[in-house]
Amino acid sequence: MTDIAQSLRNQFLSSIGDTGQIVRLFDFLPNVFLYLKDTQGRFTAMNASLVRLRGAKHERELLGKTDLEIHPVFWGRKYQQEDQKVIESGQEIQNQVWLVPDGDGRLSSFVSSKIPLRSTKGIIIGIAGVMYPLAQEPTETVPPDPIQVATTFINDHYSEPIEIQQVAEHARLSTSQLNRRFRSTYQMSPSQYLQRVRVHHASQALLDTDKQIGIIALDTGFYDQAHLTRLFRRWMGLTPFDFRKDSRQRP
Repeated sequence: MTDIAQSLRNQFLSSIGDTGQIVRLFDFLPNVFLYLKDTQGRFTAMNASLVRLRGAKHERELLGKTDLEIHPVFWGRKYQQEDQKVIESGQEIQNQVWLVPDGDGRLSSFVSSKIPLRSTKGIIIGIAGVMYPLAQEPTETVPPDPIQVATTFINDHYSEPIEIQQVAEHARLSTSQLNRRFRSTYQMSPSQYLQRVRVHHASQALLDTDKQIGIIALDTGFYDQAHLTRLFRRWMGLTPFDFRKDSRQRP
């Protein structure tokens, strides 16, 4: 960009009275989710699509809240950790694939990018983020992506005994093709994705119910409580018991 073009852009942007006008434009993009946060992690703006994704009816229900107040503990901490990297480094993070709970609690795949926001003096005052669904809706001319078929099958049947070969056959791929394409998209194998889905639903049950941990293990597709505990610690960094205790001690 030339100096003249840079000057023109800066002059024009600095003359905008209400930046909310730009955020408003994103309300017309139903599959794009935009948000702004301050350095304390509080949401300061978001578009209508993200409001609906988070299960709220109006933006005011979410403004001023942090990720820990809106999301389950595990997700809230993950988002805050990544936000801090952007704030502390001053560097943007592009095209990260996240498995994000939607309004119904299901895991959906999104591509996320974040940038630091700076004041007129160049001081970082927060971050801006945008994300969009990784999977696109199939049409008559565009058949469903095999990986989307596989993830939908896993999300629909996670509580049942599932073999990866069964998932591959459902997606009409060989097991090696499924593994290769899964790692390319999610940086994890199909079996790890299945573990992640099961752990997610177990964490939801730990938060939302008083069921015994052994019962939750069986309800979410694990062999027994020990199996759940081992994989839960691997993915979440603590045991199901400590996760439930820690979550209920939050203000």
